[in-house]
Amino acid sequence: MTTATIRAGSPGRRRNLAQYVFVAPAVIVLALVVAAPLLYSIYLSFQEYIITYGMGDFAGFANYLAVLSDDFAHVSWVTLKLTLLCVVFEFVIAFGLALLLNQPHLPGRSFYLIVLMIPVLMTPVAVALMFRLMFNPSLGIVNWVIGLLGIPPQGWFGDPSLALGTVVFVDVWHETSLMLLMLYAGLKAMPGEPVEAARIDGASRLQILRYVTWPLMKPVIMVTLMIRMIAALKSYDLIYMLTQGGPGKATETISFYAYRLGFRFLDIGQAAAVSFILLIVVTLLTLVLLRTMREN
Repeated sequence: MTTATIRAGSPGRRRNLAQYVFVAPAVIVLALVVAAPLLYSIYLSFQEYIITYGMGDFAGFANYLAVLSDDFAHVSWVTLKLTLLCVVFEFVIAFGLALLLNQPHLPGRSFYLIVLMIPVLMTPVAVALMFRLMFNPSLGIVNWVIGLLGIPPQGWFGDPSLALGTVVFVDVWHETSLMLLMLYAGLKAMPGEPVEAARIDGASRLQILRYVTWPLMKPVIMVTLMIRMIAALKSYDLIYMLTQGGPGKATETISFYAYRLGFRFLDIGQAAAVSFILLIVVTLLTLVLLRTMREN
């Protein structure tokens, strides 16, 4: 290798070194903020650790077995129902609104978009407090309105048969805007030539939706559904603010179950085990999402 070749390669090596130096602070921060707590929580999931007694002996898989034999099946079923109901209703409403907003000569489109984006700009805590007041059994406007129709007042968050449905309603009101934004962006990015060709050939609106729009939108739809499903599986803030997992355990999700084990029963080992199980499920769904995005 000649001296000229070494000199020519030096700027490239310096450039690579500079890239690593600039990236290093972000990697260090992520390692301290994300990786270290994650590894420590995995370690705790294999330990007997109750806050009032301190760190105990190595428990192996005892925490996982205790969690799976306790209420985990029930909270998993509640989480699955909440996730499916929220995602299905949000998708149907969001896709319908996105199709309406995508009409070529719709007047006031910008105004409608601004109004429909308001819910997603609100924090979950503010949304929960607002709906707690609206669904209050004594003072809420919802019971007042249905009272005008001759329907007796309902305990929306206190009745086991109504609590989960009410939480789903609140979540749909809050999160539909996000799915609407993603689906509307997909419709706007979709090429217009296939739709125009189908319209010239005499296809009806329903046929265009079924045979043109839906196949072209399928990648966007899959990604949108997967992102929303991952977020719904981790649902905690609305549950905490609206029902605290009640009445009884009618609305207790996996995330709230982990909170209850760790901060009410003070069993950090079992709480870490629940959190790690949820992490595995979310990670698998994320891998499916990444594969779907890569394939489409």
